[in-house]
Amino acid sequence: MISRLRGHFIFPSHVFSQTPTTCRNLSRGSLLTMSPTDAEEEKFALQQDSRIDLEALRQSHHRPANSPIFDNAPSRMSLRRPAFTTIAQKFFSYPSPDALQIRPTSWLDGVRGVAALGVYLFHAMGLWAAIVPAWRADESQNHFLQLPLIRTLFVAGGPAVSLFFVLSGYVLTQKSLRWMRKGQKQSVYPAVASSMFRRGFRLYLPPILLTFCEMIGTRFGFNPPLNFTFVPEKAFSAQFLDWLQETNRLINPFINAVPALQGVIKSHPKYDAVVWTIPLEFYGSMVCYTLLVTLAWVPSSAVRMTLVAMYSVSCMMMGSWNLFCFSAGILLADFHLGQEDSGANPSPRHSKPYMALFAAGFYAAGFPSLGKLEARSNPMPGFETLYSLTPNFGMDDPSRFWWSLSGVSLLLSISQLPRLKRVFESNLCQYLGKISFALYLVHEFCIILFGLTMQSIIMRILGVVPGSGGLTYWIVCLIWFSVFSFLAFGIAGQVQRWVDEPSVKFAKWLEQRCLKILCRG
Repeated sequence: MISRLRGHFIFPSHVFSQTPTTCRNLSRGSLLTMSPTDAEEEKFALQQDSRIDLEALRQSHHRPANSPIFDNAPSRMSLRRPAFTTIAQKFFSYPSPDALQIRPTSWLDGVRGVAALGVYLFHAMGLWAAIVPAWRADESQNHFLQLPLIRTLFVAGGPAVSLFFVLSGYVLTQKSLRWMRKGQKQSVYPAVASSMFRRGFRLYLPPILLTFCEMIGTRFGFNPPLNFTFVPEKAFSAQFLDWLQETNRLINPFINAVPALQGVIKSHPKYDAVVWTIPLEFYGSMVCYTLLVTLAWVPSSAVRMTLVAMYSVSCMMMGSWNLFCFSAGILLADFHLGQEDSGANPSPRHSKPYMALFAAGFYAAGFPSLGKLEARSNPMPGFETLYSLTPNFGMDDPSRFWWSLSGVSLLLSISQLPRLKRVFESNLCQYLGKISFALYLVHEFCIILFGLTMQSIIMRILGVVPGSGGLTYWIVCLIWFSVFSFLAFGIAGQVQRWVDEPSVKFAKWLEQRCLKILCRG
């Protein structure tokens, strides 16, 4: 019930049900999507503001009546954690202080964390089973993990990216949309300007550092994952210059701007394939900010939502699945704000349609990739109807049509199902949300750095043949997952602490310095 952090005590959200002032303070926290939001730095101040002193609460006139928590609690408590627990918490950055400070939007953090876990499972499971094609797509595709619905748990990397973009559109615009609804439209412009300045630094600094480490790793024989054509340079100086060129191709706005409109980038990242989504996130963020500025003075919320819906549909019809996801996220945020204004909170009594929508979105998330020509000629048992309805909008992978709709459906349905939202507010999901960006960036590097070697050693010791299947094979897989996840999540926790959070602070510090210089001028 009570947990202690640095001499202060933090209580579950229900303890503050009768403390309006405290609850308002707790609800000021920022949101973290897969690609971090423009308000993340507020979390650091929030963590300080929302640590409630026990003595102050005991003296407050908001104290719940007949509460044994308050009446019987001593003024000082000495709760010692075992040394192992403390070390584990520091290694994993768990539990996150935010996991104990549930806000009305905390469920979004949890959704982001679970989606990042899906990407992690997708790439890690690829070491143990080739399950990307549909079940019975050919004679060799007969693994039970490829069956509809089951496959969603292990091959939803693409749908997770779509869900990340929907989350970003939601989170990046919610605050400004709230101001618009309250008639405070003049507050939108400075907030958008601040976000646009910090966004690039916030998104690109962690991948730049990560790819630099991978460049160093190539000198020791660790070739980047998911890049089978990678050939290391013969000298470190040449490798360093190659990395600089790759970094320029990643962050240069004039290189990827046009292809990003179609949800692709000009050249696939050489040192870490997963960072291909970062430029798309950056350009999608700029589109969100542009829409906010453009629509700030639209007098009616209904008109604004109609315009965003029209833009979203037109993006999909032009094959721009990523911008469809961002704009759909804006629309969902405005829809939920409208629900708040009208007092129409989601009710379990009206949950059946949204449960069906969630099931449909979960099913569509397992739709097999059609990125390769041979995949389009193979049978797709369990997905024949969806395949026959797949439009040709010129996307790099036509499956992204269903994956994008899946991301929107899942986020909408979760928002309308209170019991499901509470699942994503759990400590575990909140923790996953906290480290999700770091986990997304480092998990492939961990696979090539020690995951493959660990797999080979375990199989050799236990005498298991790669790809043999059977009970022993999957027990070995479980052992590997346990050990590998322990290390990978620990590294992600440290990256979140030493790279992710400092990048937020640096972007904010740089903005303040630039403002001071402009003011002096």
